[in-house]
Amino acid sequence: KYGKIGWNVAYDFNESDFRISVQLLSMYLGKAFENGDPVPWESLKYLIGEAMYGGRVTDAYDRRVLVTYLDEYMGDFIFDTHQQFFFSQAGFGYIIPQVE
Repeated sequence: KYGKIGWNVAYDFNESDFRISVQLLSMYLGKAFENGDPVPWESLKYLIGEAMYGGRVTDAYDRRVLVTYLDEYMGDFIFDTHQQFFFSQAGFGYIIPQVE
């Protein structure tokens, strides 16, 4: 009845959406690093959340879920050297690699 947890409607997200989003993220992070600029998180959130995925999200509560995920995982806080960011601590323990 409820489908996947968090979504009210089943959306047709696919692998190409994911791959293009990863390419956008890689490109923007690479350019910011090369130029010594801050990461344009708001632009990335818009491109990924509105252009790539948001165009298919029709339910207002689903849009809130999407925006919440983007706010939770995209920001300068993931590179904070004083407080390590964990994407998951549920058996994986993956962290952002330290850049020297």
